[in-house]
Amino acid sequence: MIDIFLHPNSYPFSISLAIVTGLFILEILSLLFGGSLLAMGSDGPEIDLDADADFDLSIETDTDILPDADTDVALAPSSLLGWLGIKQVPFMIWMISFLTIFGMSGMILQSISSVALSFLIPSGIASLLVMVPTLATVRTISEIVAAIMPKTESSAMSKRFLGGHHGVITQGTAKRGKPAEAKIKDRHGNFHYLRVEPLDDEEVLPKGCDIHIIRKKDGMFFAVDIS
Repeated sequence: MIDIFLHPNSYPFSISLAIVTGLFILEILSLLFGGSLLAMGSDGPEIDLDADADFDLSIETDTDILPDADTDVALAPSSLLGWLGIKQVPFMIWMISFLTIFGMSGMILQSISSVALSFLIPSGIASLLVMVPTLATVRTISEIVAAIMPKTESSAMSKRFLGGHHGVITQGTAKRGKPAEAKIKDRHGNFHYLRVEPLDDEEVLPKGCDIHIIRKKDGMFFAVDIS
């Protein structure tokens, strides 16, 4: 078995299992110091739309770049991440599950190949053969973990991850230099209240206006009208 583990055709799988072993050791050390690697990325890989201070982010509000709030874009990256289960559990848990299933599936495949065919399948082909069942298995594991995992972390979702979400102006009229209050619903169904300004210098966002949040540096949030 050790020969299969160290064979070049098994490198993708042996490296994956080695990474999991290393992460397991780091997790033990982290627990000794009161931390946990598994808690990292508990909000999932949210897109943080920070922009450098000198970067001028301009979006024409009369174009179709921004999807309608009620439109379900099946091919959007967020939809793919949701299908894979990445957004349902902390990212470290998803990654460890993926590496473990991928590594073990690959080693089992190469062991069977060694016995049945007397040679090991090339690493690229073997990786492709186990990728689909690995992703399907990890997705199922993510759904199970998400169902039993406490949801308390959702209420502490950082506002820095609210960029890209939709909301509505609830108080006042937002103008450049004169922010108004907006209510934003995050992916957990929780509501957050932010002070926002329109992205366009000339734009005005009245009360009740549906908006798309865009975050810049220094904690400032800007929005565009998607009504």
